[in-house]
Amino acid sequence: LRVAYHLSDADKVNFVLGNIKNHYEGTSGDVEVVLVVHGPALAAFKSKSASGATSSRFAGLVQQGLVPQACSNTMHGMDIALTDLLAGFQVAEKGGVVKLAELQRQGYVYLRP
Repeated sequence: LRVAYHLSDADKVNFVLGNIKNHYEGTSGDVEVVLVVHGPALAAFKSKSASGATSSRFAGLVQQGLVPQACSNTMHGMDIALTDLLAGFQVAEKGGVVKLAELQRQGYVYLRP
């Protein structure tokens, strides 16, 4: 099973991370999860300002195999460098929405909680 989570709403960061945790637990880890983050939600993953709970939960999910992708357009617009983000992020070079479409074309199930 391959799943792409779409996150743009800063108010849903912890909810979505909880969904991903449940996804790993519900599939005994037999799942590939990509989290595509763009818009206001990306600021919640800045290493200097992320809450301890978000940082800890995110790090645990990355250890389980989560592949987080940051929208290059949002990074440029918000003046965020990859090094500003929590460890594990990759850059969605063509943008978040393009990355989501590519993942769907590759057979990933699209989820936007």
